[in-house]
Amino acid sequence: MTTTEEILRKIEKGGTLDKLATELGMRKSVLTARIEFMVRAGYLREISSREGLGCVGSPMCERCSVPVPGGREWIKMYVLTEKGRECIKSAENFRKSSNLRFTQSSRKG
Repeated sequence: MTTTEEILRKIEKGGTLDKLATELGMRKSVLTARIEFMVRAGYLREISSREGLGCVGSPMCERCSVPVPGGREWIKMYVLTEKGRECIKSAENFRKSSNLRFTQSSRKG
């Protein structure tokens, strides 16, 4: 099962919902539900943009990698909140400490 951390990392890098779902091996509807949960849980913040404005209102405007396609009234974009960034950082720290414990225990034997 794909972890919250994996999804947050992919969202942080940018891309479309279709691309993220493919990379994560998830159905688009499942990914959408997970994203909606992460918004409610405070890991992500949704940014909506009207057609023609692009990502002008986004704090990520300079780094935005999602083109605004013509013919769509709204584009949904997501940015990680501090809680989302902490989730990634905590997972990294856990992995590092787990690897260290494994390395130390394998040397004892």
